[in-house]
Amino acid sequence: MPPTLLMTSLISSIQIGSMYALMALGITLTMSVIKLPNFAHAEYVTVGAYTALIVSLGISSNPLIIIGSAFVVGAIVSILSHQIVFKSLEKQNASFYTLLLASFAVGLIIRYILYMIADQFSLFDKRISIPLEIVYRTDTMIITNIFMWVVPTSIICVALLTLLLNYTPLGREMRALANNATLARVIGIAVERVKNNTWLLVGGLAGISGALWGMNTSVSPLMGWVAILSVFAAAILGGLSSFPGTILGAYVVSFSENMLMQFLNFY
Repeated sequence: MPPTLLMTSLISSIQIGSMYALMALGITLTMSVIKLPNFAHAEYVTVGAYTALIVSLGISSNPLIIIGSAFVVGAIVSILSHQIVFKSLEKQNASFYTLLLASFAVGLIIRYILYMIADQFSLFDKRISIPLEIVYRTDTMIITNIFMWVVPTSIICVALLTLLLNYTPLGREMRALANNATLARVIGIAVERVKNNTWLLVGGLAGISGALWGMNTSVSPLMGWVAILSVFAAAILGGLSSFPGTILGAYVVSFSENMLMQFLNFY
């Protein structure tokens, strides 16, 4: 494989793996604490991407403002889906399969709302308005400012989530709820508050990953759904419960999709 192609595949694998890790951590968090494989997570990612796109076109091209807005809107959509749909079903002791189907339904509703918005304002396949700049160039490698935003932002978010889960009262409550929900209630943990905070975190992380994904590619109503199989594969490789395993799974999937496929295509 030529060195230029090798380095391009390596950089792409790291960049996409970082975004997969952010998306997959949200799925792992939902599965661990809420006990729900939430397929609507794909649409939280798309909501974050469209928020970033609209903010970049109409308010500011500052990446911090764009990413922050995506976090807030993603978190709001996530907590609303919990309050309106999933919480009501849980009160009725809905089965695992009912909740799973409900997550598909929530995802479809959000997706087609985004389709209507995109159609009304001509927002199909648009790029987030951040100027593309070359940060570092050699004969075999080019690193852009998009890479410098995507990878460090993902690493910082993963580090902050790790600190929250391991060193804060909320993190300890979330881990207790993940281990045994009944016992968590018995010892006095406010289960509903913990679930609300979990949904906010999940939606916020999805929103950030959507904004980063939109910086890397173009934004469309299907972008989250297109990525969700790879993201679930990463979460499953991590056992749907291990955060380090999920991060490792995300990079395994990304390297398989990029470097391995390039290697197989070349040879």
